[in-house]
Amino acid sequence: MMHGSGNLIRGGGNVLRGGGSVMRGVGPGYMANGHTGWLGMLPLAFHLFFMVIIIVLAVICWKRHSKKVRAIQKQNDPALLVLRQRYAQGEIDTEEFNRRKQDLSN
Repeated sequence: MMHGSGNLIRGGGNVLRGGGSVMRGVGPGYMANGHTGWLGMLPLAFHLFFMVIIIVLAVICWKRHSKKVRAIQKQNDPALLVLRQRYAQGEIDTEEFNRRKQDLSN
């Protein structure tokens, strides 16, 4: 009697190991022995593409922000403020103002 029950277990084991058609299309046998071709690379390509876009946008924002900070620092430069005051009071002419402003900018 025990011999007959062993046959049932072995028969059921084939289905669980993927010997039958139950497991088709799920394991390493999916599309040419586990290789999905270029379709398998699409998710990776999309992730890399979006990461590159995010990095480029971050660099652009960082550069714009640093330009604004430098512009604000230039406006608040004490030497330029004194130069503007002297120009506004008429102590120096336009040519002298532009020359000294250029000297201070470099």
